[in-house]
Amino acid sequence: MCMVKLHRAGCAGAVRSRITTANPQGKSMRMINKTTARPTVLLVAGALLAFTLSVPARADGFDQFKKLVEPQIPPGTFSYKSGKGLGDDGFVLQDAVFTPPPSDADKTKKPDPIHIKTVTVEHIDFAAIEKQQPPLYAKVKFDGVTSGANAGGFDLKQMAGVDQISADFGFDYKLDPDKKSFTLKRLELNLNGLGKLQTSFVVNGISPDAVAKPDDAMKNASLKSADMTYDDASLLAKAIPVAAAMQGSDPKAFIALAIAFLDGARANQGAAAQKAIDSLVAYVEDYQKPKGPLKIMLSPPGDVSNADLENAKTADDLVKLLGIQVSYAGTRASKPMEVPAASDTDKDEDKGTLEKKKD
Repeated sequence: MCMVKLHRAGCAGAVRSRITTANPQGKSMRMINKTTARPTVLLVAGALLAFTLSVPARADGFDQFKKLVEPQIPPGTFSYKSGKGLGDDGFVLQDAVFTPPPSDADKTKKPDPIHIKTVTVEHIDFAAIEKQQPPLYAKVKFDGVTSGANAGGFDLKQMAGVDQISADFGFDYKLDPDKKSFTLKRLELNLNGLGKLQTSFVVNGISPDAVAKPDDAMKNASLKSADMTYDDASLLAKAIPVAAAMQGSDPKAFIALAIAFLDGARANQGAAAQKAIDSLVAYVEDYQKPKGPLKIMLSPPGDVSNADLENAKTADDLVKLLGIQVSYAGTRASKPMEVPAASDTDKDEDKGTLEKKKD
């Protein structure tokens, strides 16, 4: 038994001996690991810090605005309460105020300041601005635009009987310099309580130097497509009586004159042209309370140049050239003051007859 106990004790002692000899080695290894890990972490951290300091921080959109755009704004014409960046090429300005300079016609009459609740530039071509060139792209929106009757040199009280205006305005465009194509994806003007205008178009033959050379741009430009929608709330009901009074007339006579002009263009034209003009007449007749928006779409069969437009002499010419389609929910109430629509086969004959009569 004693031998067994001694053996067991010896075994236990041996085990304890092994354990006691193993523990110092483990502590040594941990000390070695800690000793080598600390310099490694410090080296990595130092390398990251050095890399961060060596690469300049890229300015956000608001910083770009302050650096490239703000210095070009004439002093005393624009201010804002706060701003922030939207990525690398966008920014937001809050509570902006634009004070237009007096017009050349009357420098003593100071225009009312234009207050803008929020200016949102989702993206803009800062690279072009830095080169003192027009931006190749921009998507901008002005929300909560308010002003008095004399905004930007326009007397809205005189023009439309409006004491104050509240609006939202935005646009989104892109110019492709390689394809020489300008796309206005959207332009929207919402005159709150008055009316809303939306339009878009694509024009080919436009290069980045179009701003510097507008005459050349007009010669080379050609319309590919366009559309416009106007949804009136009360603007026409306010503006037409004012416009009539300025001409020494009344709204009824003013509308009759407008319809006579449209019917003059309608005479002896084809069915497509007459349909488009009748929609315009119906909208004019309903100016006090339109029955919905007026939509005009241009879908030319080919690109239309300025020279093509100059050669178009009649409503038929324009409808064919531009692929004009006009839609309005209302129907004209007045009777057209001309002969029935000419058929597609005898339009050219009618045109020749009219030209002979003129001669």
